[in-house]
Parts: sequence; structure tokens; C-alpha cells
Amino acid sequence: MAVTTRDDDRLARLEERQDALLRGVAQMNETLATHTAMLERILVAAAEEPDESDLGEALRRIAEALAAQEVVLDRLDGRLAALPGEIAEALVPGS
Repeated sequence: MAVTTRDDDRLARLEERQDALLRGVAQMNETLATHTAMLERILVAAAEEPDESDLGEALRRIAEALAAQEVVLDRLDGRLAALPGEIAEALVPGS
């Protein structure tokens, strides 16, 4: 079976999509690290006296981070859902 330019193009597109997925996972890992740091701050704030606590601000920032992560996860979910079909299309001649 000969490899054609079309096959090369399809594989290149598949590699680009795979790279995009890897970047998405890396962004998720960064977000998880941010969440960990924020949760640590919440625990510290919860242990402080009420007048000294910045718990409200910490919770606001966590809510913003979660909203941003939701957007990234939705995009990643769409890419992952499409990946099996794209792989099949790239590997099956004449698709």
C-alpha cells in the first residue's frame, strides 16, 4: 500500500489535533495546580479569625477559575469526542 500526499496531509492534521489535545490537558493540569493553591488558601483563611480572613476573595477567585476551566473542558471534550472518527478517517484509505 503506497502512502499518498493525501495520507500525509491527513496524518499531519491528526498530529496537529493531537498536539492541541495535549495542550488542553496541560492547561487542565495548570488549572488543577491553581485550584490546589486556592484550596490551601481557603483552609488557611477558614482557620483565621473572621476579621483577618480573605475567604470571600478566595472563593470568588476559585469561582472564576472554575468558569474558565469549564470553557477549556468543553472544548477538550469536543475534540476528544471527534478524535476516534478522525483517526479512522486518517487510517482508512479512500475515506
